[in-house]
Amino acid sequence: MWTGRREGDENEAMFAVPAPMPYSPTAASGHFVVRLVGDADAVGWVTTNLRGPGFGVEPMPFESAPGLSELPGPIVWVARPGEPEPGRTLVDDAAVWSFPCLVVIPPGGAPPDIIAGHPSVESFEVVREPEDAPVLRMRLERLLLLHRRRAQTEAILHDLPVIVYTRTLDGIVTSLNAEAETFVGRSRADVVGRPLSEILPDVTFAEKSVTEMNEGLLARGRHRVRIIAETAQGRRSALDARALLLRDGHGIPWGAQVVMSDLTDEEEAQERLRVEADRNEILATIATATRDVTDLGRVFEQAIEILGLRSGARSVAILLPKEGSDAFVTRCSWRVSADLPSTAGSEWHPAEIGPLRSLVSDREPWIIRDGAEPGVHAPAAEALARVGARAGIVLPVFHEEEVLACLGLSFGEPREFPQDEIRFLTLVADQLALAVRAARLYQSLAEKLRALAEEQRLRERADNDRQRLLSMLVHDLKNPLAAVLASLELSLERIAGDDRLERLLRTSTASARSLAGMIDDALLVYRTGDTPASRRAEDVASVLAQPFEEARWLAAARQVDLSIDLPDGLPPVSLDAGRYRRAAANILSNALKFSRRGGDVRVSVDVEEDGGSSWLVLRVADSGPGFPESVRDRIGAAYQRFAGSERIPGTGLGLTVVAAVAAAHEGQMHVEPRARPAGGSVFSLRVPA
Repeated sequence: MWTGRREGDENEAMFAVPAPMPYSPTAASGHFVVRLVGDADAVGWVTTNLRGPGFGVEPMPFESAPGLSELPGPIVWVARPGEPEPGRTLVDDAAVWSFPCLVVIPPGGAPPDIIAGHPSVESFEVVREPEDAPVLRMRLERLLLLHRRRAQTEAILHDLPVIVYTRTLDGIVTSLNAEAETFVGRSRADVVGRPLSEILPDVTFAEKSVTEMNEGLLARGRHRVRIIAETAQGRRSALDARALLLRDGHGIPWGAQVVMSDLTDEEEAQERLRVEADRNEILATIATATRDVTDLGRVFEQAIEILGLRSGARSVAILLPKEGSDAFVTRCSWRVSADLPSTAGSEWHPAEIGPLRSLVSDREPWIIRDGAEPGVHAPAAEALARVGARAGIVLPVFHEEEVLACLGLSFGEPREFPQDEIRFLTLVADQLALAVRAARLYQSLAEKLRALAEEQRLRERADNDRQRLLSMLVHDLKNPLAAVLASLELSLERIAGDDRLERLLRTSTASARSLAGMIDDALLVYRTGDTPASRRAEDVASVLAQPFEEARWLAAARQVDLSIDLPDGLPPVSLDAGRYRRAAANILSNALKFSRRGGDVRVSVDVEEDGGSSWLVLRVADSGPGFPESVRDRIGAAYQRFAGSERIPGTGLGLTVVAAVAAAHEGQMHVEPRARPAGGSVFSLRVPA
């Protein structure tokens, strides 16, 4: 049912008329049946002249109109110009909007001009009595066909998801679809026949848009305009309105059909994207500007200037923790105008300000929507007032559990801070935290570089000292010591019969040889990396003769049982004889020095096969304290003195020499526990044979 209004009725009583019914020209009986309602005389004339085979007419008095919805089939409203039913007029009657209207002009009468301009003129058919009686049926069928098409079109438009309505050129609404009803918040019956200025809340908008649209329609036949309107629910909407000029049966423009698409969601989405793009650009600009800046003050200055210029803030400030206190001090301040006072130097104490305390402890932003409201922290309101601001927000700049700084912004007018804006400002604070960390890391790196530079200076100084030491060892110690050692050995050869003197000479010779060995160790360690090994085929027994002789004398002096297994017929091996001899002497002296009195040292030399290669292996098993598992990977490091060696004289270079000689020969040094209850270690020097 559609609801109409009785025009002319003082009380505007409502009456019900049916919605358009589908046109079915053939009834069940096979006859063409229509129901005529309206002016009694006009209905009588039409009924009389439509009598005939295959055509049925059911005249119905006007009083039956309220029940028309219960009748099937097409219904035609019949009226005479100037003779409407009481309380109704031809042009304004709501029934004319829904039914085909057959206008019967009596003999000698003329159709009123208002018919031509009626918004439903396509649903009118004018007949004259008596001359149009022969074509009455054809006229009626044409009328029903046009109305059927109109009804079908309106039914389609009714369910479209866009706003569709028609209006006259002076703004009277003639039809609208369901979406339009929702938009204006009124039913069809309450809108049709009313001007737009009464329907839409913004009268200025309605009048202006109608005038502008009419000009475009009359000039081009169609018009498009963007409209900002407010819906019945109070939502501000952006509409894309497209209009098409409507003409009556005589080709005279009478109105417009308007289709409006709601672009509000699209524009809101575009606005969100624009805001998001602007915010991302701010973040990128801050990141770029602070990327290569290592001074914290400069980092903050650049960041707050970028944020202030792009965010619409009145002022932006950075608050840093005060050393030796829980207070925060405003260090950097940007203002929209140089005339505004600076807030730099002002102190804020979290213990005295609840929101600031929450900011530090819970990382919650401190928001002041209106500094003039009661209950706002007085110093904060005063600080806002000094820069001409009414609203402000302070956010923490933190990393892990440390609050590095606070970021504050003020705005000229009272305002809300939406969650998306708070999230953006939080990202700015995070960006500042990254910049602070980067600056701190740079400062730490600079300090480490200075320390490395100092270390390098000391290393170069040590290298110079080493060169001087080497020179001293060679020229000031080794050469004179060699002369002393030669004299001692010569004296031993010539002395006879004086056992006491012989013992003294032998002791002095051993001490001199030990000192010469220490010098050789130092020279070997310091020069091994500079001078490659000079290898040639050597007789192993000859190379090891001197280390074995010294080992026998040292074993006798320390009361250690020494056994040496040196098989005959060992093949020549490519060796740097001097270096290999020194490495062997160090392994033997270490084993003898660390073995306890009464212990034993077992030495073996042989060529062994391993992995398809031949190796000359010098293996020395001692009865010393052994090496803990935790230090075995460090036994070749220089100057290492492990637990238990404090009372044993040495420089800590013995095994360093062995490892260096093994590496120079493309071999290896290895140590492992001696497999026996009394303990000890087994050292192996392996070089390619």
